[in-house]
Amino acid sequence: MAALCFLTATISSLGKHLNRNRVVTNPIDLDYAFTHNHNEGREAADPTVILFGGRYYLFVSMSYGYWSSDDMQHWKFITNDILPFSNYSPAVMSYKGELYFMASYTNSLYKTSTPEDGNSWVLVTDKLRPYPDNSARTAVDPYLFVDDDERVYLYWGCSMKEPIMGVELDPDNGFQDKGEPVALIEHHEKTYGWECRGHKNETSEPSSSEGAAMLKHNGRYYLQYAGPGTEFDCYGDALYTSQSPLGPFEHHPASPFSIKPGGWMTGAGHGDTFQDKHGNWWHVATTVVCQRFLMERRIAFWPLFFTDDGGLCAITHIGDEPYVLPDSKKDWQRQSPATGWADISVGKSITASSQMEKHPAWMAADNSIRTWWSATSGNPGEWLMIDMGRKCRIDAVQPNFADEGFGRYDAQNPKSPYRYTVDTSSDGINWQTVIDRSQNTDTRPHELLVLPKPVHARFVRVNNVAVLSGKFSAYDLRVFGKSKERKPEAVKSFKAERGQDRRRIMLTWQKTKRATSYMVRWGIRPDELLNACKTASPELELGLLSTDQEYFFRVDALNEGGITHGKTIIKK
Repeated sequence: MAALCFLTATISSLGKHLNRNRVVTNPIDLDYAFTHNHNEGREAADPTVILFGGRYYLFVSMSYGYWSSDDMQHWKFITNDILPFSNYSPAVMSYKGELYFMASYTNSLYKTSTPEDGNSWVLVTDKLRPYPDNSARTAVDPYLFVDDDERVYLYWGCSMKEPIMGVELDPDNGFQDKGEPVALIEHHEKTYGWECRGHKNETSEPSSSEGAAMLKHNGRYYLQYAGPGTEFDCYGDALYTSQSPLGPFEHHPASPFSIKPGGWMTGAGHGDTFQDKHGNWWHVATTVVCQRFLMERRIAFWPLFFTDDGGLCAITHIGDEPYVLPDSKKDWQRQSPATGWADISVGKSITASSQMEKHPAWMAADNSIRTWWSATSGNPGEWLMIDMGRKCRIDAVQPNFADEGFGRYDAQNPKSPYRYTVDTSSDGINWQTVIDRSQNTDTRPHELLVLPKPVHARFVRVNNVAVLSGKFSAYDLRVFGKSKERKPEAVKSFKAERGQDRRRIMLTWQKTKRATSYMVRWGIRPDELLNACKTASPELELGLLSTDQEYFFRVDALNEGGITHGKTIIKK
């Protein structure tokens, strides 16, 4: 019953004892690079994290380098002119005291023993997997894995037709293939709904199965893969397991184990699973923006635990709220890292100094990273203000700048940083500056600004204080804290209709008093409702089920005062 205890417990137990200096939220706080492939916008995806020499190293696609950190919170960017970062899906492994790197569509493998020096990488071989004439044998979306016995394996695949592949490599022979590649995961879109393309898996087209990742735990091999496509809300990671690194692999019935189809930020696919210094497990994955261009994405962290039946569970339902990075070993099934701070800004009255016709101010409070407000200029004096409707306790603010009009990336003329202040007021007349970023020198667009101590106010305003290379703009001005709003009434009953196509289900219920949104939870056992989707509507359609699997569902009611758990669990 451990998982049920975790999912139904209140998340405010940290209370005043939480370490405010260790509070973070998603997307993780990086200076996301402007892509050189498209007209405008930032791109970061396909992450992998490795703990090497006491530091975390984060590699993502299209970022002109990589990041290092000693605490998973403060990330230092390391520039690099050697590694092929213009190719997608970096793969990294630690082997005999050195880091090794490769990427998609290259035959090159690099290594270093000193990754803090971005120019210390050297070429190991440029003859890795020379099969450009056969897509099933070309290393697209590669993943490098070192087993306990120091045998090395390569996994890859990114195709709507070809399978996820694997092969053992021979380090003593230039990391050439040791034996023939093996097909490990075939397409099963007629059985597994999450392998169908679409925001709700609504098409009959097979997924682009991609982003393989491997880990070993208690003698079991966990082969992870992503679908149904990086641009979709239901982008997630599913799971096969085996007793051997090259199979045969068995599909895990609780797949996908990492998915976030609703809420402010959607998507939880093409990721990697790793342990922190304290032994806690995490899943790092790709989240979706995909508005200016297909590959406009961000990176998120979620706690992860191993289920009693040998599966995985990434706790994505806390992904939209702040959480505390731990400084000791935690039991994620029983201990939530959530702060208990609510997003008290969703749907509130919001005004601005100016607004573009296609990007009005209300879009900065609509709980969606796919829309944004923009002022008509990037000049000092532009501002965005939100009215919570009543005096609230404010713990943190996250502006989430949207880069409207910043244009194409130019290495000789990098983007100007956002320089701004955050003010609060109880009456909309008398203001107090609580955050001063007027001397900011970087372009981190998603920084979570945790106040040293809470303030009590009704209004929050963000003010531009310097000329920008684009327009002052924000996806959402998110304000976290506590409200005196009463919790909503519970959802007492609901309907669940699963038709002839058992991959799909429609859930409907009556709106409840004071509820501003709902969290639909589901799983393959009533005491393990491990997946969740947040929705503002009193209905939810899911198309990611498995035809031969029974599921259990519950609907919880939410508002800024808290969560009220549903009274009914339905089996379908």
